[in-house]
Amino acid sequence: MSTTIVAAEVLPPGEYLTEELAARGWTVSQLAERMGQPKLVVLDILETRMVITPELAEAISAALGTSAQMWLNLEEAYRSRTPTQGG
Repeated sequence: MSTTIVAAEVLPPGEYLTEELAARGWTVSQLAERMGQPKLVVLDILETRMVITPELAEAISAALGTSAQMWLNLEEAYRSRTPTQGG
């Protein structure tokens, strides 16, 4: 018999990204510049209005020195546990 552990809560990737910004003392504008993206894109990620695509995951990982796969995994975990809105 195996036991499956399920997280009580899955946080959006933007929440982790917000924590990273705070830990590094960076502004949204600074992250956007490092990612080579408009500030609005970063704000949309932080507010869960934008899905982290493989391209965005690469940009985030390059800016932060993290794994792109980590950001994709966080996105997938969040989206798979969050009901879709609308129809």
